Amino acid sequence: MRRILKLIFLVLFSSYVHTVNAESDFVDVKDFFRTAKFSALQLSPNGKYIALLSPINNRKNIVIIETDGLKNAKPVTKFDDQDIASFSWANDKEIVFTLDSDGNEAFSIYKINAHSKRARVVQLVGSQVGASGIRSASIVHLLPNDPEHIIVQYNGRNIKAPDLYKLPLDSKWDKRRKKNYKMQIIAKNPGSYQGWMLDNEGVVRAAVSIEGLKGQLHYKNKIEEKFKVLQEFNVDDANISPLAFDFDDKTMFVASNIDRDTAAIYRFDPESNKLGELVFAHPDVDVTNLMLSRKKEKLLGVAYVDDYAETVYFDKETAEMMASIEKSFAGKQVNIISQSEDESLRIVFVSSDIDPGQYYLFDQKKNTLKSLVARMDWLDNELLSPMKPIKFTSRDGLKLRGYLTTPKNSVGKKLPLIVNPHGGPYGIRDVWGFNPEAQFFANRGYATVQVNFRGSGGYGKAFQQAGYGGKWGAEMQNDITDTVNHLVKKGIVDPEKICIYGASYGGYATVAGLAFTPELYKCGINYVGVTDVSLLFESMPKHWEPQKELLKIQIGDPDDEALMKRMSPLHHVEKIVAPLMIAQGGKDPRVIKKHATLLKDALEKQGIKLSDDEWILKENEGHGFQKEENKFELYTKMEKFLAKHLG
Repeated sequence: MRRILKLIFLVLFSSYVHTVNAESDFVDVKDFFRTAKFSALQLSPNGKYIALLSPINNRKNIVIIETDGLKNAKPVTKFDDQDIASFSWANDKEIVFTLDSDGNEAFSIYKINAHSKRARVVQLVGSQVGASGIRSASIVHLLPNDPEHIIVQYNGRNIKAPDLYKLPLDSKWDKRRKKNYKMQIIAKNPGSYQGWMLDNEGVVRAAVSIEGLKGQLHYKNKIEEKFKVLQEFNVDDANISPLAFDFDDKTMFVASNIDRDTAAIYRFDPESNKLGELVFAHPDVDVTNLMLSRKKEKLLGVAYVDDYAETVYFDKETAEMMASIEKSFAGKQVNIISQSEDESLRIVFVSSDIDPGQYYLFDQKKNTLKSLVARMDWLDNELLSPMKPIKFTSRDGLKLRGYLTTPKNSVGKKLPLIVNPHGGPYGIRDVWGFNPEAQFFANRGYATVQVNFRGSGGYGKAFQQAGYGGKWGAEMQNDITDTVNHLVKKGIVDPEKICIYGASYGGYATVAGLAFTPELYKCGINYVGVTDVSLLFESMPKHWEPQKELLKIQIGDPDDEALMKRMSPLHHVEKIVAPLMIAQGGKDPRVIKKHATLLKDALEKQGIKLSDDEWILKENEGHGFQKEENKFELYTKMEKFLAKHLG
């Protein structure tokens, strides 16, 4: 086994020859969707080691490397059934990480000693899936001043109301008793709390509750035992969202859209219960991301996404440092993704629409920037295609924005098109950057458009709420239709060669597009998409139920049978004439597989039988395929399907 692992790792750190035909720009489908060779790099607190995810045993596993010289690389985990979902250094020796189980979104927490020669994986918190719902755990705070503990959130006591626990790293989960005896509850959920906020010392200081459509912001100071209510609000109205405590552990940074449309960053004094200084606002987009320095104990800057990701720095030294780095990477996004505890070493990630990303190590003491590893070094950037922002106006006067990827070296006229609506749909938006699907499509000669239709997040309250109240299959779908017509009118797209493809809500929009605008599309690909809106409510995971009243406002009332039928493509299958491909995960807890099987059965009643290339059901996947072999199958069949109907 050790020989096999060593061989695999030698391959990982050697040059990979990408699969490109020497006589063309054709890139093998697997090269777009194989697991990145390196991802999620993180420095240990002392900066001596880098941990990362890398494909070992055909799954994402944790590998550590000495920072100095990038030597002595060592696989720390060796899972062969699941990808590691996320990980963090808990201290200089131990790494904590989470694992799902075939996509059911029941996450368990584990730890491993990264430096032990015979290290073994220890389960700290277990997950469960059963008739009562999904019990899942997540890491909330790493407690940098207490390297022997972490803070975790876990809904083991009450499915709908997760509690907070202080978890010793020298403990373990009793699988038979289904508990960790050393876990200490530090915040017991009264039943309605949906989110917690801790101060810089890891003390629970704030919480947000939701009951029906009523939201409350709760707060207590360091010495108080009980929370008091600071703010009450309607969950779909203007409110205050706590982001972090300032380093005095008194003032909060919050995002608020009170008396404005877009969310802005403010200081907030919980003792006086008043919004304070406006830190930063943008007239067109929400601003909710902070850059904080524990060493300097100050806010360094804020980040937001307009057409492109933008960062505004308040700290002069940080601004100068980033400017010196960014000048070497014109046209690319430059982000610090990890740093040592003393903030002298930083991992910098550089990427763009035509670059899947390269990692660098910035040494502030030496003022040097050193190349580390690339995510997908087998892809030739010269063969990738540009993604450009687009703007236009919908039929009812709403300003819409999105992104268009066109095949490299094409004339940009009369192109076959893939319409790719995003999932969510609320609070989610498409962004500029490397997108393996768009690049795959472009390499096959198709343009791809991703529109942020009404209801999408990031563009303010009015734009998101324009998608509320029965707009599925109607105004939201009209925005997608208007996007197609806009590109056709400009001569960019061939109206006879248009396919729609999306996942989750995007899968819904795909089937809705085929049913409600059958004249527009030559084919469609529904990937884990909603087909029956009433079923979405009926099968909702139990831990989502506190959000149900808000979802009724956003989507529509499930008790309105006429509305549910009008919105649901399943009730309009007879209108579908274009070929349809369906891909579904058998363990999907969000859009259960019944959505896919009902649609398949309804199509068969119409005399439309899906072939093995048009129907993909993977019982070991959830809301989207994660396993590399399943992704290869999906996109290989997708390539064949598109060539058949758009070729």
